Amino acid sequence: MTVTIQIEGMGQVQAALRKFGKAAVDGISKDVSATALEINTAVKKAIQRGPKTGKTYTRGNVEHTASAPGEAPATDTGTLASSVYFESKTKMSATIGSRLAYAYYLEYGTKKIAPRPVWQPETIKGQTKLNERVQKTLERLAK
Repeated sequence: MTVTIQIEGMGQVQAALRKFGKAAVDGISKDVSATALEINTAVKKAIQRGPKTGKTYTRGNVEHTASAPGEAPATDTGTLASSVYFESKTKMSATIGSRLAYAYYLEYGTKKIAPRPVWQPETIKGQTKLNERVQKTLERLAK
């Protein structure tokens, strides 16, 4: 499970890269990394602390309330939250994902399980933040 975010107005960004060179690359690179790290943290927090209104059941001596359809997955053992990772292979990209195959099934659902999206909503919020950061970076460089 991985998500990708793109910068709106990429033509403006490419023009700034040509005009401002290394300063633009460095500034936008920081914007991408900061936003990806925020999304990474938000995904983990939503899994660990988000509202959970699904079924409550007991396994052994532990009571667990599952997530309802449409809510972020509810943490049980902590495996899903600990599997969430961030990596940056280039200055202009970052990946936030999970090393667990079932993260995909939770996000998009299956024939038997309704979706429990967490990456998509947090990525949408992050994309707005990234666009704002890049705009501020370009405005600062233009001065």
